[in-house]
Amino acid sequence: MFRIVITGAESTGKTSLTKELARYFQAPYSNEFVREFVETIKRPIIESDLEVIFEGQLKAERLACSNNPPLVFHDTNLLSNYIYAWHYFLKVPKDLESEILKQNYTHYLLCGTDIPWVPDSMQRESQEVRDTLQQDFIYALREKNIEPTMILGTKKERLEIAIQAVQKIISADPS
Repeated sequence: MFRIVITGAESTGKTSLTKELARYFQAPYSNEFVREFVETIKRPIIESDLEVIFEGQLKAERLACSNNPPLVFHDTNLLSNYIYAWHYFLKVPKDLESEILKQNYTHYLLCGTDIPWVPDSMQRESQEVRDTLQQDFIYALREKNIEPTMILGTKKERLEIAIQAVQKIISADPS
């Protein structure tokens, strides 16, 4: 199973790209759990929410993979949860790092900050915070020796870059 993670800071087009890729490849995808969680609780996230968020993200990913499809897209993953937990609370649950390593993702698509920042009342602070978080994503990926495909440009260009990256991964599979 190919598991492609669409990642990056807030307001970088991850959700739109995930849905477009899933539609193009006719593949399942997992939603960004924290977005649904915030919409449900109708308040900003607090530190005691972190475990629920991590568990919810894992559950969403498992559900997308449950029928063992050949290809799955993930609108963020635990690495994103890790980065945000550290950024906002300077704390990460002890088991999260090992859980990230267990997940066996095939490839990461890193959405760039070259598109306009769009405010969101409960999840997004500012373009400056987005830029800081983007650097945190780049650092975290490098630290874990992950070479993502950078997704930049117009909506159409971003989709084309992502499709090409996924097709290259699929075609390189020897099985």
